[in-house]
Amino acid sequence: MTGGVSRPLGIVGGMSWHSTVHYYRTLNLLSEARNGVHMNADCLIASLSFGPLLARVEAEGTDAARAVIAEAALGLERAGAGSVMLAAFTAHFAAERLRAALAVPFVDAGEALARTCRARGFRRVGLLGTARMTGAGHIAASLRRAGIEVLAPPAAEAGALDRAIAEDLTLRGATPEAGAALDRAVAALARAGADAAALACTELPLLLPRPTAPIPLIDGVESHLDLALSLTETTR
Repeated sequence: MTGGVSRPLGIVGGMSWHSTVHYYRTLNLLSEARNGVHMNADCLIASLSFGPLLARVEAEGTDAARAVIAEAALGLERAGAGSVMLAAFTAHFAAERLRAALAVPFVDAGEALARTCRARGFRRVGLLGTARMTGAGHIAASLRRAGIEVLAPPAAEAGALDRAIAEDLTLRGATPEAGAALDRAVAALARAGADAAALACTELPLLLPRPTAPIPLIDGVESHLDLALSLTETTR
């Protein structure tokens, strides 16, 4: 990069639009906290339609969705993005496809969470998100590579949280029922000995704050964007 000017951050969003709104707002709050008033982030957003993407996953598996997500990411690169991120933890099943396809850095949410856990001294971390995210294993693998033990909530709590994400948070935003499902999952992780719980789904931070949480909650969106802004600053 020359002349001290950084290229915009590319964000593939729409999965769901509720969390993409939260990503955009948090990105600019963090940017202004770092750089001063009116210093919101230079970014490009490609917002996919969530329904058709989900339908393709159900009908054809994740390979078809990887192709759609990769094309959106490459479009952002062609439009001038200096790095690209997915505003969806579950969609990180496409991470390796994007890493191979892009000529610019891919900002990995799992690596961002691992960075936050190391910085805050968390060694046993409960991982919360969709069933598809936990099943894919990408985020957990990033934490384990950093030497962090990963805990999962019991099946009942994990299932209730997955339903709350799909039936509440991606449709209506934050609801008391979704908050209660999160609280139960966090309590179970605390009983299992977790140092903290990572909200590894971009909808879950919509439920913050949780004043009665028995262990610290790691905002996955904030961690992800903090890494993205750090990478942007190093390329100026």
